[in-house]
Order: sequence, then C-alpha cells, then structure tokens
Amino acid sequence: MTAFATIGLKNAFYFDMTQPASSITAKNWLTVLFSAGLLVSFFLPWVAWDGSRVSGYAMPSGDFFKISETRFHLGNPFPKLSFSFALFWLIPAMAILTTAAAFLKKKTVPFAFFAAALSLALLTIFILFSGVLLDLGVGESVGGMLKPGAIIQALSALGLILFAFPVKTAFPKIAWLLVGPVIAWGSFKIGEKYIMGQTHSATENVKADYTVNADALISEFVSNDTAANKKYLEKVLVVNGNVSSAEIQPDSTSTVKFADSTGSYAIFSLEKDQFEQAKKIQAGTAVSLKAVCSGSIFSEILGTTSISFKRATLNNK
Repeated sequence: MTAFATIGLKNAFYFDMTQPASSITAKNWLTVLFSAGLLVSFFLPWVAWDGSRVSGYAMPSGDFFKISETRFHLGNPFPKLSFSFALFWLIPAMAILTTAAAFLKKKTVPFAFFAAALSLALLTIFILFSGVLLDLGVGESVGGMLKPGAIIQALSALGLILFAFPVKTAFPKIAWLLVGPVIAWGSFKIGEKYIMGQTHSATENVKADYTVNADALISEFVSNDTAANKKYLEKVLVVNGNVSSAEIQPDSTSTVKFADSTGSYAIFSLEKDQFEQAKKIQAGTAVSLKAVCSGSIFSEILGTTSISFKRATLNNK
C-alpha cells in the first residue's frame, strides 16, 4: 500500500512531460491569460490624479501616499500600519503561481482566489481614495481618473475567480469576488470615520488661529501655495465672504464655496448638524465660516488652485 500511495502522490504532484502541450485545456489557457493580465497590469498606471499617474504597485512600494501627500497634502492616516501594505506584493506572486499551476494542469485554487481578492481589494482602495480627491476638487469624475491598467486588473481578477478550478459551484466564487472589496470598503470607512472623529474639540468651540477674507485667502494661496500651506494647514480659520455656490446633498452633507475671478476657490465641507442652516445659504449670501484648513491643490490642467476645509460650521459668534 505504501508503494501505491507513493506512486499516487507523485502522479498527483508532477506533470507528465510526455504529454503534448496541446493537452492543456482552454480553461487552463484562459487562466494563464488572466494571470498574465493581472501580473502585467499591476505595474501599469491605474489612476491619474491631476496628471500624476499611479500604478498598482505604488501601494506596497510606498509611492501611493508619497504622491498623495506631496501633491495633495493627504498623507497616510495610519503610518504605523504602512508595513501591512506589503501584503499586496502577493498579487504578482500569486499570479505567477497560478500560471505555473495552470501550465502543470494542477489546481489553481487557492492561488487564483487570493490573487484576485487582493487585486479587487486594492482596486477598491484606489477608487475610494480617488473619490476623496474628487471631493477636494481633483478631476471631474472618478471614472475619468481610471486608466486602462485598472480595467485590465479588474477583468483579470474577475476571470481568475470565474475560471478557477476545480471549484465548480457558484457560491465560493461569488464569496471570493466580494470578500476583497467588502473588507477594503469597510476598512476605508472605519479609517474615514476615525479621522473625521479626530475632533480636537467641536469646531465652533475652538478659538480661531486666523480670521481672513475669502478673496484675500484665495489670493494668498494663488501667489505662494507653499508658504500658505505652511501657514494655514490644520489651523482653524474664520473665513468671511460672499458665497459663490452652495450644494446641499440628500444625505445631509453640504458644501459652501468661495471663488475668485480666475476660477480658484475655497471649499468648505460643513458638519451635518449645520444642515438646516446650510439650506438657507444661496449664491451671493454673505457668510462667516469657521473650519480647519486641509491645504490646497493646484491643477496644472485648469491652472487653478482649490483650498479645502473640513469640519466647517457657520460662525455665529
């Protein structure tokens, strides 16, 4: 029995080199194709943030937050967890292992599942973060920021899960399609809530560091954004001016914008408890806002500067 078991194990593990290459099935070739797509597109640009192209490997390499902090003043909110991003190097590693398994006509599970789930999780982070930048005035839509590399990555991940073998039932495949995006979305929202909850105190109860006119503030950033960011970043400001536009959303979020004649502007994200008062604000209304400055972004394409503020409240004092 031992001899038969040994022979059986060898036959289960080793590929019979006497078999012709043509014996590899169409499903195997599709798996090889999707694995190659996942591997190659990992090193291609996934998004373009105001001219800055960011590839999939930028997250584990550390370039993701270097670019976001340098260009848009959005650094890693949890720098102590940066080491965990190395996990995404498993995407190309698992893609290579999946390719080898497909060529050897062996099980591609779990390599294909892990590679695809990590890929979809990383894509979700890229999309959610691009949405944050969109709220800060970068780009016109998240879809417009996406590059072909992200599309290839998504399709390759989808194909790897759908054609993974020997899994034949739909439930585990659906579960693996969802697990990456769900975990990434949940983690992102928890982090976002944590950051938003980092209120040193309620904004209306904090003494302002500066009181400025909106037009003068915008002009200061346009003239020298480096100096202005150094001066105002994370400071509490009272900004007075005439509203250029106000947007009220169904989820009780609202934004108020002051703009100058060049198209540069300061935009304030009001706290939800300001919703009832925010509904009364219209273009041309003179208002006073107190908020924390998140810094400015210069759009090379539009040639304009946008200054964003968080935790904004109407300054009624």
